[in-house]
Amino acid sequence: MSLLRSLNVVSVAAMLLAGTASDTAIAQTMEVCKNQYPCGRCAVYDNNGNDLAGFTRDHKLELMTTGGKVDKLSGSEWGYLLMRTVEVPSVSNRWDTKGALNHTASIRAALVMHKTMTGAEATWWARECNRDRGPIVQLRVKNVPEMTFPEERHQQVMSNLLSKKFTLVEYIDTFNARDFDFMLKSYMAVKAGVIEKSDYGDLINYYNGFLSKFSYIDDPVLSKMSFVTFFEGGSKTRYVGYFNIVNSKLSGRLERVNIEYARDRDFVVDKTFSELTGTTVYVYGDDSFGLDKTIIKYGKDEDLKLRRRTTSVTTKFNDER
Repeated sequence: MSLLRSLNVVSVAAMLLAGTASDTAIAQTMEVCKNQYPCGRCAVYDNNGNDLAGFTRDHKLELMTTGGKVDKLSGSEWGYLLMRTVEVPSVSNRWDTKGALNHTASIRAALVMHKTMTGAEATWWARECNRDRGPIVQLRVKNVPEMTFPEERHQQVMSNLLSKKFTLVEYIDTFNARDFDFMLKSYMAVKAGVIEKSDYGDLINYYNGFLSKFSYIDDPVLSKMSFVTFFEGGSKTRYVGYFNIVNSKLSGRLERVNIEYARDRDFVVDKTFSELTGTTVYVYGDDSFGLDKTIIKYGKDEDLKLRRRTTSVTTKFNDER
């Protein structure tokens, strides 16, 4: 085979491979899920009680009791949300089955109630194609039966929380943190039942103190920082709260801490610190529940810059360099 012919064969093969790769990339880019939207009616009132109507009915007392407590104890400076996640059928957008419900390709829907100063309101949303990062959608549903609390657009509910210093989100099963990272100002999420009923007042006071250590949150200086907080309530229940700066806001979680054995220390520290995104981590609180040595070791292993702050330190996190 001549050199020229060999080169031509190689060139054609390269062109074919490039064309195949290009076609694949185009196909992936143009790929659209076949069940893009949730069934709005199902999310609101027609999903065998696993819908907004059922949620507001079954958890009205929980919302009003806990939400009212948070509002009162915080002097109306904190907001309160109660939420759960349900599966609703998707709606086909295929030309031949357009509008048909698909129960096998379900979409997760967030059902949310907000305790307002004078009552409560409810909302819901989902992510297109059931993708965690898909566009948020809330479809309008007509002829909705009367519900326990009025349904509002999720934008309106979140707008009503803009004046709050902080928002406590209690979730019953699971939640998508990206939803609240996008919608809310600074907040903390906790699974329902984790906080002892007698600890809400102490918790609010403690985290108000923590929040006072920031001059303001929307500060580029804070962007590479994360925070781990240790709090013990009046019930003697221990909690660890951890926060990242997301979209120039505090995005936090709260969990109980139960340390009985040496291996529990590794578990708590590994689980907590694995969720952090900052390269500088502030350990905040007067008692870290015997975890100091484990935290220091973790920081060295992961090349983290650790800084310790007790509640009496008045220096603002914004002033640190």
